[in-house]
Order: sequence, then structure tokens, then C-alpha cells
Amino acid sequence: MIWSLPLLLCLLAPFVSAQASWPLALLTIGFPWCFLLALIGLVRRRYVCLAALLPALYHLPSFWGWHAQTAGAFRVLSMNCRYFDALSVNRAQVHQNIETCKPRLEELRPDVICSQDFSTSNQSENDQIENILKGPLGLTQFIYYLPSMAIYAKAPLQAHHGLIFPSTYNCFCAADLELGGRMVRIYNLHLESYQLGGGGAFTRLKEGVSMRSEQAEIVARDVAASPYPVILCGDFNDVPSSYAYRQVLGSLQDGFRARGRGLSFTYQGPLPGLRIDYIFCSPELEFTGYRSLNAGDFFDHRWVVADLRWRP
Repeated sequence: MIWSLPLLLCLLAPFVSAQASWPLALLTIGFPWCFLLALIGLVRRRYVCLAALLPALYHLPSFWGWHAQTAGAFRVLSMNCRYFDALSVNRAQVHQNIETCKPRLEELRPDVICSQDFSTSNQSENDQIENILKGPLGLTQFIYYLPSMAIYAKAPLQAHHGLIFPSTYNCFCAADLELGGRMVRIYNLHLESYQLGGGGAFTRLKEGVSMRSEQAEIVARDVAASPYPVILCGDFNDVPSSYAYRQVLGSLQDGFRARGRGLSFTYQGPLPGLRIDYIFCSPELEFTGYRSLNAGDFFDHRWVVADLRWRP
């Protein structure tokens, strides 16, 4: 039983709010290792492990994909900018970091950018970012929600709203615009992190997973009330086997499961190998391509790029 118990608990976690059981929520980070443990148990003829391994197969496309990539009608980019490393001691490097992103952005030429940890809180640096987005890329329509959140688009934004989550600076924002001849609501969200920096790590872990559960429920309710099909981007700070992921996903499609290729990780910080950045969409849309890429070593998140089109 010990071989399969961790995996069985991981399978239960998406259905239990972290506010009710935060240790269960923390266990989901180790889903691949729990799967491996149960697999070893099966090799050792602990056939009871099949009870955990068979339902766990559903989660495997969230970690590894094999789909072909094709062009879509429009492209969406989600990127956690980490303030272009403006919080580091080498502040003079920020202008160079911003300039390093320019050729990659010009290559991608997205129709919409959803960015988290965006503003560097320095006017000349922010002007440099906007000159790139508005000039070569033509992303002249934009909203900010708090300095750290931004949505940039080529099409006019017809309405927007947002919410700062309780007891935190994390938030989500949404904007309505036309893509491919139809209206869509774009969501950009940044859920609570694990806040591993500083003291009281145990308390921070507990608070982080509990707050994320509540924030995910708030986002899910807002998405359900959208009058338009939805494209949702963001840094969830949580993995595909988590309660927060399941709440936000709801009836949406996960771009990686639909069209991802290769390994799925998006976080390249102290705990590498985690997929915590996502792009989802409503059933009226379909993904034709989906990938993540490293735009610079000064980022601790990979960029997520999705190509989409409307279903016939």
C-alpha cells in the first residue's frame, strides 16, 4: 500500500480545497515522483498499485505532449517578466534585459500579450518596454491592473475589469476584444506564490496553497459569468494535479493537453520541472500550436505561446 498511497492522495487533491487540507495540496507538486513510486511498486509485483496507476494515466498528457504544431488565426503570449530582473542588485542590467527580449517578440509577433510581474517601477525602463510593444509589434491597446499586470493587444479593448484578491497584491484582470472576427474575453491572472523567500517557510507554504484555492474559486466564478468565449492566461503558481488548476480550468481546454509537444515545464527557478504557467480557452476555440520557450536566463518562468483559431 505504501507504494501507491502517495499517488492515490495526489489523485484526490484536485477535488479538495487546500483550505480544507493544505498538506494534500502540497503533495501535488510531487505527482511525477509519486507516479514513479507506484510504477516501481508494480514492477515489484505490488499489483495493488494498478488501482492508483490506471486513473493517474489521465494526468500524463499534462506533463508530456506529442502533438504536431500548425499555424493558427491568431497568437497569444503569456509571460511572467520577473520585472526584467529589476529586483536584483545589478539594476543597470534591466535595460539590456528588455532589449534582449525584442528580437524574440518580433519573431513571435503575438496578437495579444498577457504579462505578470511586468512593470519595473522605473519610467525610462517602462517606456523602453512600451516602445517595443507599441512600435514593432503594433500592440497599441492595453490595460494595467496594478503595476504588475498588463494586457496588450492589437485590437481595441471594448471593456475591462479586474479584482485584487483578498489579503494580497495578487489579482486578475480581463478585457473584451475582437479576434478573428468574433468577440472574446481575455483573462490574465497571477495566483498566490509559495513565497519561499524569507523566514517562516512552513507557514508561508500553508498560506500560499490555501490562498490559491480561494483565488482560483473567485476566478472560476468570474469566467463562468463571461458573456463571450474565453482565453485565459496566467501564472498559477500551481501544477496540473492541483485543486487551483482544476477550479480555473472548469470547462475550458488546457492548451498543453490539446496541442503541447515535449516536456511541459514552465518554471526554471529553484524547483525546476514544474508547469505552473498556462493558456486555456473555451470550446468554441481550438489550439493549433502550443509551446513554451526561454526568452532569457534572467526570467524564472518560460514564456507560453499559443496559436488558436475559431472552430467551424
